Amino acid sequence: MSDSDDLPALAAAVREAAGMVIRRVRYESGSPLTWSQSALLSELFRRGRATASELADDQGLRVQTVWASLETMEQRGLVVRERDASDRRRVRACLTGLGHQELVEDRRTRDQWIVTVLAEEFTAEERQTLADALTLLVRLADSSLANRPLPAS
Repeated sequence: MSDSDDLPALAAAVREAAGMVIRRVRYESGSPLTWSQSALLSELFRRGRATASELADDQGLRVQTVWASLETMEQRGLVVRERDASDRRRVRACLTGLGHQELVEDRRTRDQWIVTVLAEEFTAEERQTLADALTLLVRLADSSLANRPLPAS
């Protein structure tokens, strides 16, 4: 039996490796954004506008956590919250120009660190192996087998 046949061990290794990469990239970026703030800005970029409940569902966060993050980001001028024109009970958030700019800069900084490491520490063959594995990681993330409904795309 190969290591890849020990599915619980492989699952743990994939989860741990993904977490290590995410934490390291976040650390190296020096971004003032928390993980949840970065995820919320990205989701607002994709959606345009969203309620706290929609964002919480999409990101697997509690609504209270989303509200607190939106409050902080609104104070920094990254998002604005407005009453929905068709349903005044709903409050929708959207990115401001500054929020869009910060998201783009944060992504650029994170990507640049990865580019530097790949260029300086990985061989061409290793980069190709990593590129080949991305298809499998995306397939894992997009699996229809889930414990809860997938976020809307």
